[in-house]
Amino acid sequence: MVWHPEDDTLSFNLNKHRIPEAILSGERTPTKREALRTVMSIYDPLGLATPVTVQAKRILQDVWRSGIDWDAQLEDNEARAWRSWIEHAQQLPRLAVPRCYASYSGAATRELHIFVDASSSAYAAVVYWRVVDQEGNTHLSLVSGKARVAQLNKVVSIPRLELQAAVLGCRLAQAAIEEHDLKPSRRVYWSDSRTVLTWLRNGPRTYKPFVAHRVAEISDTTKTKEWRWVPTKENTADDATRDTPPDFNSSHRWYRGPAFLYLPEEHWPREEKIIEEDTGEERTLVTVAATRLSEALPDITRFSNFMRVIRATARVLQFIELLRAKKQTVLHKRTKKNEEADPAWTSTTPRTATRAATPAVKTAVRKYLLLSARHMHCARQLWLRSQQQENFAEEIAALQKSVAIPTTSRLHNLSVILDEEKIIRLRSRIATAADITPSQREPAVLDGNHRWTRLYIAWVHKQLHHGGFETTANEVRQHYWVLRLRHAVRSEVKQCLACRIRKATPAQPSTGNHPHTRLAHHQRPFTYTGLDYFGPLMVTVGRTKQKRYGVLFTCLTTRAVHLEVAGSLSTDSAIMALRRFIARRNCPSELHSDNGTNLRGADVELKKAALAAMEEEASVRFIQWRYIPPSAPFMGGAWERLVRSVKNALQVTLHERAPKEEVLATLLVEAEHTINSRPLTHVSTSADDEEALTPNHFLLGEPSRVPLPGAFTEDDEAGRKDWRKSQRLADMFWARWVREYLPELQHRREPRATNGAIKKDDLVLIADGTLPRNCWPRGVVVSTYPGPDGEVRAVDVRTNRGVLRRPTKKLVILPVNT
Repeated sequence: MVWHPEDDTLSFNLNKHRIPEAILSGERTPTKREALRTVMSIYDPLGLATPVTVQAKRILQDVWRSGIDWDAQLEDNEARAWRSWIEHAQQLPRLAVPRCYASYSGAATRELHIFVDASSSAYAAVVYWRVVDQEGNTHLSLVSGKARVAQLNKVVSIPRLELQAAVLGCRLAQAAIEEHDLKPSRRVYWSDSRTVLTWLRNGPRTYKPFVAHRVAEISDTTKTKEWRWVPTKENTADDATRDTPPDFNSSHRWYRGPAFLYLPEEHWPREEKIIEEDTGEERTLVTVAATRLSEALPDITRFSNFMRVIRATARVLQFIELLRAKKQTVLHKRTKKNEEADPAWTSTTPRTATRAATPAVKTAVRKYLLLSARHMHCARQLWLRSQQQENFAEEIAALQKSVAIPTTSRLHNLSVILDEEKIIRLRSRIATAADITPSQREPAVLDGNHRWTRLYIAWVHKQLHHGGFETTANEVRQHYWVLRLRHAVRSEVKQCLACRIRKATPAQPSTGNHPHTRLAHHQRPFTYTGLDYFGPLMVTVGRTKQKRYGVLFTCLTTRAVHLEVAGSLSTDSAIMALRRFIARRNCPSELHSDNGTNLRGADVELKKAALAAMEEEASVRFIQWRYIPPSAPFMGGAWERLVRSVKNALQVTLHERAPKEEVLATLLVEAEHTINSRPLTHVSTSADDEEALTPNHFLLGEPSRVPLPGAFTEDDEAGRKDWRKSQRLADMFWARWVREYLPELQHRREPRATNGAIKKDDLVLIADGTLPRNCWPRGVVVSTYPGPDGEVRAVDVRTNRGVLRRPTKKLVILPVNT
């Protein structure tokens, strides 16, 4: 594009250095790459040569559709179209378009005219200045033009392309207005499509999204009265949507404008008759006549909150009221006085009016956007009528005819009346009472099974801070007479999710089978041992008082007890206490304890010591250390109960608050002997029965300091074989253990699980006795650990503090509101 200063015109210069001469002359068919380079080398920012350049774009579109390679020559059809286009392109250097707008300054009127048109392959828009000077002469100047080809892989109807052209014309006109200093006094948009003009007159709300979105964009920048119809023959935009005109030159109407614009306005084209026709873009509107009130109200099954139902209904009533009274409503006033006071008051939408209107108008808009108590009351009355129409239609008809209610009706035993609002009310005996509300004098009758009633009961229950059954029922009774009230209230209170979470209890699995460590008879004592600490116990060392801790070892089979004194809770102290126990009672096979940090440290140190001793000793005794889940002291009941027995014995015998360490050690040994003397089986009062079995029978061979009577065979006494005596004595005790003690372990305290079994991905609360219930941490079960009987008693829970292992008795399954 070049400017000729001599005559102040614009033209084009085909750069032959970038475009081969053979292609410009048409001697050689270009390749796909050369064709694209040639077309894109024409620089036309104002669209002055649009009728020529748009044809090149259509050719490129056809070339692209053919699918040839970049360096392949065009096919025959595209080659013929290319040679025809080259003939028109060679005329571009001969164009001389005036750069200056004629009579632009000092004009009487300045108008902007925009023409839009479309065909099956392209759509275009062109903008003209129409200037009338002081002498009344009319001048037209081309401002800009623009054209686009239709989509390649999608067929679009002609009316839609015409609408696309209208959008293009609006954008082009808006750009022209913004870029010029002098603004037009008037805008006129011309289109030969009656369908597009019909869409613009009807507005976007009645059409499908494609049309609605584009009509809305046009409506935002133009007014309906600015659009006019023009015959196709006089539409200059038509020259850019079809083949290039054969007489295309500087004097063509594309540059001079249509002939009718040089005439007065009364000679311009007019649309004689506006024809409304079905274009296929209309929305499908289904109008249903509501025969019942329930059909006109919102769908209550989509609501889960009572106040949300009432507010949604009240908002609809408010909207209907605004539409009915729009002549008196501020939002729809367009009087001349308002327009003069506030020119921005031209929008009919509340949002736009609120942005641009005066403070007084904004106050009026806010007034109508707020819900009043009147709307809320009307909404509640509508729902009362709707519910009664659904459930008591026969009763309403009978009351309207002043006849008796059928005996099969649920209201037969009630004395009811029909008020002025067609609502059934209870004719109570306290109607003359003073200082009570009308709803208490004659409450409306509701069906307890209706969805609206259930939502109301749930709302009342929540307003009363999740009050109990009686509190909720009493409050509902103050306002309505609900059939089967107690059943409805009990059902809603039971289904309240907050109450279910607040009252939920941990899952209780059934009592599991005893482990093999409790049933391992004919094993030496302390083969399977439980370990626990208790204390602290204060002792006097010199003139100071120090802490000591008791270490309890219990045989899980014979229930015997061994006590040691630990100087502290450190790992070294735990190891020394364990070594003293092993030295006196032999090394256990399994050691069970809780999750104390000192005990876990002892486990690590013992394993290291055992591995180090493998090189020195031929046989090494390994201790298998087992831990119960954290926060599950009830799983260690075998030693927890004995810790209590030791503490009771010390409370009786320990008269000093801080004895000497030697005294404490003596008392612990005596307490150990006392506890080991407790009976494991039933104590009979008959002299003929054997004495009760105690742990000392397995440790000392006798219950206490009194020797046992002879219980050996004659062969054992005569042979004086001590080892056979001890073996016979042990067999006798174990036989009695199996016969008398083992059957007592059969009882299962909790025969079946309660509150359901915990599964993976369950939402749970971790019960923590040190925190209030509302502060218990929440988590998700990530893994479960079923026992030998398949019952899950320990799980891993993922919380915001990490993954924690907890027993199921400390977990509350969160109910899911379905």
